[in-house]
Amino acid sequence: MLILRRGNTWVPILLAFSNCLIALHADGYEPSKTYRNFCASCHGEKGDGAGKASRYLYPKARSFIDSPIQFATAANGIASEHDITEVIRKGIPNSSMSSWKILTQQQIKELVKDVLAFQREGIKRQYLDLLTNDGTINSPNEELLSNELKMQLEQLQFQRTTSSPKWEPPNSMAAGDADNGKSLYQSQNCHKCHGIDGRGSYGIDLIGEFGFPVFARDLVTEHYKYGDTATDYMRIIRLGIPGTKMPASTTLTDGQLIDLAEYISTLRSPQSRGLTNAQRYQRAIGQTSKKP
Repeated sequence: MLILRRGNTWVPILLAFSNCLIALHADGYEPSKTYRNFCASCHGEKGDGAGKASRYLYPKARSFIDSPIQFATAANGIASEHDITEVIRKGIPNSSMSSWKILTQQQIKELVKDVLAFQREGIKRQYLDLLTNDGTINSPNEELLSNELKMQLEQLQFQRTTSSPKWEPPNSMAAGDADNGKSLYQSQNCHKCHGIDGRGSYGIDLIGEFGFPVFARDLVTEHYKYGDTATDYMRIIRLGIPGTKMPASTTLTDGQLIDLAEYISTLRSPQSRGLTNAQRYQRAIGQTSKKP
């Protein structure tokens, strides 16, 4: 826990974890040439998701400044360097994030560094805004920070971008009970977003980050965003997906987790389909109906 001073009071701030620091620069982070060539058109030169192509994308390109990385295999829900590497290499199914496995290992390392640096830049901005709003400093300028406040910022950046050890599935991986899993699908309210039949949020209005409409995954006909194995299902159910409506299910027993993952595996159709940006958007705003 980190204690921040707000006016004449000291306020505790809960922190996550982080593995590297970024130097304080008044003009923001300057990404690599690799990022500018391959990523900036969607994610923006400043990592804010406001690239020139972003207006044509659905879902919108991720802002590394304001949003967490969704694919995180760590128990604390913070993406590791390996997680970020995997997203770059494999892409995200049924989105505009394509695979960049054509890049060299060195180029991918540069991009991972850029993503983490943008995250720390975003944390810095939030920190400066907080101190400005409570009157600790008179403008969001890092040069106004005392040595103590700079050290607190470094701690905050460090702790909010460091992943914990990887989440591990239950030790006992007995065969799951799909019938019990189906009951859990109802009692855990999975159907309220993913639909009774698992086909997604048709007829359900969902709003995501920054007010954009979102559509809960079609568990039957779409490739899953972050893995298609039983372990992937269990991890996503247990940990949720950061920055989305998908919550963590921390109260399920290991047996229930296995059963629910087993039921989800029975929903999958052998024929998966992809949609265009326009089709995904029309579906999210309720302009398309469910197809057989």
